[in-house]
Amino acid sequence: MNLRRKGNWYEALAAQYLHARGYAILARQYRCPYGEIDLIARDGEVIVFIEVKGGQSTRFGMPRETVDKRKQRRIWRSAQHFLWSYGQAEASCRFDVVEILSTAPDRHKIEHIIRAFEGWAL
Repeated sequence: MNLRRKGNWYEALAAQYLHARGYAILARQYRCPYGEIDLIARDGEVIVFIEVKGGQSTRFGMPRETVDKRKQRRIWRSAQHFLWSYGQAEASCRFDVVEILSTAPDRHKIEHIIRAFEGWAL
């Protein structure tokens, strides 16, 4: 499976996981001049910007560790673009990471890291 297809697969799995927990998925693969956000969801009154990271081993670290300051800044700028574009500039929001470890074709460990980083601190 190529990287893009694998990424799409992880994002779909994360969207199902979040939906089952009451999140409303607003957008997938939101693209703008500043970058891309994998998933945008609503959790009650909060708009959640979600980076999805997947992997098959932790040999080189946890997938979440690839969401460095540079990536966080891109997500934050893209989130600002989304909020302004949809008239939601005053909305409450947060930044989460969904990490998926695939240990076998039909076995996955999903961890939802709520408030993985703060946008204002970038």
